[in-house]
Amino acid sequence: MSALVRTAAAALILVGALAGCSRTTTGTVAMTTEPGPPTTSRTPSTTSKPSTPRSPTSTPRTPTVPAPANALTMTCKEYLELDDETKLAVVQAILAEQESFLGPDEAELLKPLADGLCQLLPTSPVSEVLLGGGIPR
Repeated sequence: MSALVRTAAAALILVGALAGCSRTTTGTVAMTTEPGPPTTSRTPSTTSKPSTPRSPTSTPRTPTVPAPANALTMTCKEYLELDDETKLAVVQAILAEQESFLGPDEAELLKPLADGLCQLLPTSPVSEVLLGGGIPR
């Protein structure tokens, strides 16, 4: 008997849904010929000159300290123990000595990369972290 009640209830729900979906309301679509609001809220000024984008590093910063003697073979663990100026000098020395499309002027851009990757790969040489190399073990 419960199967019969479920079937009847399902049939009533189906009929109600179909009846509700087939109902249409007659009428007309509202149309207007009045102009709308202006599309721009202000007029362009002729006295302002276009702004030129500034480069983030217009002049490369040179480190105030020299790079350590082992800058080209330094491990990330050693690198992380240095102060910021010496880290910048290490990155600049690596970029100056290695064959890369990047030059020493990009040292400020690559220093944060070296800082982050050296946290993950403390036994890798900094030069390999910056310029690529073998897979670290």
